[in-house]
Amino acid sequence: MEYDQIIAFLKEVETFKTCERTCRTTRTERPESDAEHSWHLALFLMLIEDELEGVDRMKLLQLALIHDLPEIYAGDTNPYRGNTDDKEENEKKAAKKLFSQLPAALETKLSGLFAEYMAQETAEAKVVKSADKLMPLIQNLCTNKTHSSYRKLSVTHEEVEAYMGPYFQSGGMLKMFYDKLLTEAREDGVFHGEKIK
Repeated sequence: MEYDQIIAFLKEVETFKTCERTCRTTRTERPESDAEHSWHLALFLMLIEDELEGVDRMKLLQLALIHDLPEIYAGDTNPYRGNTDDKEENEKKAAKKLFSQLPAALETKLSGLFAEYMAQETAEAKVVKSADKLMPLIQNLCTNKTHSSYRKLSVTHEEVEAYMGPYFQSGGMLKMFYDKLLTEAREDGVFHGEKIK
């Protein structure tokens, strides 16, 4: 066991707690961090895992915990108002830089998980990606009265539907969550140009 290398990596990824996202926490004076977002996503997946057939539950949690880890170096990119031109390439470079700090076997494991998430070919990667897209809706519903990242950036519900819709075309349980959350967000005035409930 390469204790020193693992400890050094854990020190490096501690900064994940400070990677800021556009959404706010319920203490709206501060942004949500990538670490908080990843924990929230992993918990969501744990809550629905019994309804998901034909997926590796441990893989779901692993993907959720590392899916944004390269943002330690690449930073978080808002899909509506951020520069997404080189997002995927920047995150792949950041992943290589980050995971190369691990012992070889762990580097292979985490690099493989991140590559699987990016490729979006396995059932697990697709579930995590779709669930990940729901989290900003949940976060904005939690903070709507004092802060909505959609209102702050003038993002309309039409933009959100155009961006998020493709992740839920196959239907199923996550589509039901999507429909429910989108309806609630519209009713509560989470989006730009809509009256706050």
